[in-house]
Parts: sequence; C-alpha cells; structure tokens
Amino acid sequence: MSRVLTWVFSLCLTTTIAFPLTVAAEETGLMDKEEEEAVTYEPQGVQEDDFDTNVNPVHESSLQGFDCMDEDSDGYLTMPELDRRGSCVENAEERGMDSETRTALVLTQMDADRDRRVSRREFNIWNEMQTQNAGER
Repeated sequence: MSRVLTWVFSLCLTTTIAFPLTVAAEETGLMDKEEEEAVTYEPQGVQEDDFDTNVNPVHESSLQGFDCMDEDSDGYLTMPELDRRGSCVENAEERGMDSETRTALVLTQMDADRDRRVSRREFNIWNEMQTQNAGER
C-alpha cells in the first residue's frame, strides 16, 4: 500500500513540476521543434498539404452548393461568397438560408476552425449534419 501511495505521490509531484515548466518553455520560445512537436502531438510528417479542401462527401451532390458559391474556386467560402447561398443551394428558402442577414450566423455555424472562411471539409461536415438532423425529425 505504501508503495502505491509513494508512486502516486511521485507521479503527482512530477506532473505538478513538469507541466508548468513545459508551458513556460513554450511561452518563452525555449523549446526546439522536436520538443514542441512532442508537447503538441502534431508531428510535421502527419500533416497533409491540402487537408481543408480534400473531401470525399458521403452524398455526391452535397458539395454542389459549395462549388456554386465558391466564385474564385479556392476551396474556401468567404462572407461575400456565402451571401450567394440563396441562389446556389437547393431549397435554400425552405431551409432558412436565403436571408442575407443570416450570413454571419451561417458562417459561425460552419466555420469550425474560426478562420473566418469555410473550407470544403467544414461545409461537407455541416451539410451532412443538416441532412442527418432532417432525417431525425
């Protein structure tokens, strides 16, 4: 029993000391790239070049609205492009998407990474969720 308590105590002590040191090193820029990757769990080799725009939709037609709105074909929807959704998305009026005043709300709902634009992946995820929610009603 005392071995277990000693182990738990040493684990807590190590965590209490190591975590603030790691955070402090991150904040002051004292960590090298390998240490930073170990802490953030985002090794460079795992990242895809075009992660946000490569999407295989569940339903073939689910990205047609996206492609219609994406005027510059850069794989992202900006606020002005989202304003076009009324003319690009089938039954937009029935789905409550036709009002220009809803653009900011729609952007907020779709923009998962909060970069003020909607990627094909974000649009696809949102669209699939809408489809599932409609099926549950």
